Amino acid sequence: MQSTRSIPLPLAAPIVVIWASGFPTGKLGVGAAPPFLLTSVRLALAALVFAAIAVCSRATWPGGKRFGHTAVAGILTSGAQFAGCYGGMAVGVPASVTALVLAMNPVLTAALAAGFLGERLSRIRAIGLVLGVLAVVVTLGGQVLADGAVNPGILLTLLGLLGFSAGGLYQQRYCTGVDVRAGGAVQSGAAALAVGVIAVFEQGHVTHWGQATAVLLWLVLAGSVAGTAFYLRAIAVGGASRASACSASSRPFPPCCPGRSSAKRRRSPPCWEWPSEPWRACSAPGPIRPAPPSPEDSQRRGPRRESSGST
Repeated sequence: MQSTRSIPLPLAAPIVVIWASGFPTGKLGVGAAPPFLLTSVRLALAALVFAAIAVCSRATWPGGKRFGHTAVAGILTSGAQFAGCYGGMAVGVPASVTALVLAMNPVLTAALAAGFLGERLSRIRAIGLVLGVLAVVVTLGGQVLADGAVNPGILLTLLGLLGFSAGGLYQQRYCTGVDVRAGGAVQSGAAALAVGVIAVFEQGHVTHWGQATAVLLWLVLAGSVAGTAFYLRAIAVGGASRASACSASSRPFPPCCPGRSSAKRRRSPPCWEWPSEPWRACSAPGPIRPAPPSPEDSQRRGPRRESSGST
């Protein structure tokens, strides 16, 4: 039976932090290595770590059709998502724009769940889908106008979004009950093989080995191993729609709040309270008032002269 419980805070918070860190580290990664090579190596190393954990802990491995379903879910969730996003960033899509596009995941997942899983699409979610699409269209339209043509990286980023959303639903539909440790190994391994085929025909080479190694360590241990484990558990607890809201909770901030201090940013409702309205994180901020003058500025200006009626 499909779970409809809310995702608890101890499970949601790590997802938000880990997924938010993936955009700047991914941008650093594609600056040091080709995007598909980076993705395939990341996923292959993650598969080895998951497999070692599964073997040492004697986890139950999926078999038969469930093994195939688990592999397909991994190709969609990890392979398509990371290959699309890293490929887009490698050809010029800013990390902030990638973050905004991926923030569409909750509403797109809710729409796909209504069509393929029969879940109810509420009016508020339908409004969120429309607003989210408009936000992405406006942002990508600005990129097209600035470049004078459609950047192929935008198409790769949209492919990453579609793979992420479809993979979460596929996981919910066909992979319920699969052990996170063994399932993570199968999913990461299948995704690594799929992206590795593309990487064979990719041009370019590693330009900064130190930077690429440091990025890979974080992406493998935090992004792939910890992030995948938390995300699969979140799908098992609250379903794909709620889990996708967790991974997107912090994504709208880079493009929507540039240059603002953290104290002046509008608080984004956490995903365990607000699973279906990610567009509110991009609400237009209020006017920014100038800061009061510091004591040093007051001293430099001298004492303020008071007006007098006498001459």
